[in-house]
Amino acid sequence: MRCTQNMGLTEEAKLFLNGQCKIEIKENCPVCNHAIRFGKVCRVYKDASGTGMFEDGPLLKEYELVNGKKVREVIQETIWSSGPCIFLCLEGEEGFKSFTWSEEEMNRC
Repeated sequence: MRCTQNMGLTEEAKLFLNGQCKIEIKENCPVCNHAIRFGKVCRVYKDASGTGMFEDGPLLKEYELVNGKKVREVIQETIWSSGPCIFLCLEGEEGFKSFTWSEEEMNRC
């Protein structure tokens, strides 16, 4: 079956985000006041390139980091194999891409 396959971020990128993203507390426990739900501070945006099978590319996120800077998910590469396989990486405010997939990793998928 042909379909869009979002391969997402590398594991290293996910680890980086888990350790460096600003956390937004959604709710506190009424008894002990500890946070009971939280999430990364982010904004969701749509890539304008229409890289998916039916121009249904992934929704991408921009994250706020604890140091006040922002990084966002961008499409690193789209490789076709019974449909597009979309690989993401992170891009900083300066335009520098990090946590990119290697050629070997993309070819294995």
